[in-house]
Amino acid sequence: MIAFSGCGTLKTLTSPGIVKVLPHYLDASGNHSDGPTLLHRDVYQRKLRTNPGLVHGVRYDVNWYAQGEVTLRLELRGSKANLKPIKREQKFSQGLVRTRWTSILIDGKTYRSLEQPEAWRISIWRGEEMLDEQVSFLW
Repeated sequence: MIAFSGCGTLKTLTSPGIVKVLPHYLDASGNHSDGPTLLHRDVYQRKLRTNPGLVHGVRYDVNWYAQGEVTLRLELRGSKANLKPIKREQKFSQGLVRTRWTSILIDGKTYRSLEQPEAWRISIWRGEEMLDEQVSFLW
């Protein structure tokens, strides 16, 4: 008999959750990649990250799931010390629990007002109750 064990967590689709968050820098044309493959995307993202003058916005692609009426919220903190975190919210009403992708766009003007985005948090809310969150390292 062979037994396998390991450590980790398994989220079920019975409660709201965030699966993955992909922040993508955008160029002047609104593109996050200069080719069709993941390698193209990764190389282009590195180019944008190391050349802030080429960045004209950022898009957060969020894979999440929930049932009922919920709000998906993005909060951003920048390097400008006196600036309050920027918030973006989208409300959803879903029947069956299923995963979906949602994009939250931060335009160039807002992006530049942060000087440099330092940290982000994506959360799912039902009314005043936070149901799940995913945060960047510096949040």
